[in-house]
Amino acid sequence: MQKALFRLAACTALLLPFAVHALPLARLNQSALLHIPAQDVPSFKSFVGQTLNEGPAGTVAEWSSSARPGKFPVKVLLNPGAKVETQSAGQCRLLSAQVSQSRTAHQWKLWFCQQADGSWKISGLE
Repeated sequence: MQKALFRLAACTALLLPFAVHALPLARLNQSALLHIPAQDVPSFKSFVGQTLNEGPAGTVAEWSSSARPGKFPVKVLLNPGAKVETQSAGQCRLLSAQVSQSRTAHQWKLWFCQQADGSWKISGLE
């Protein structure tokens, strides 16, 4: 289970505008996030950012990639936790996700901390 979570965290780091350089590319494996069509990546990034910035704690937000011939869409459910203030990292938020494509589904939880410029950075895996 931990390996699957780590792979999804690594994949998320590549697709999102968050600086996470310590997660190795070899861990990506077959994550459903890798199957998001290129034209849908900006929409996905916006969805995650909006959920982190504005999503009420405990409320599930849903996103799906566009339909393509012969391919199932990638579906993502995000459930943000409450924003917490930390001394070392500032404002942080736990984001729970379920990522699925067809019958394959993975769940993960990542801590994101807001940077001085307003962007979010992955700071840990729960």
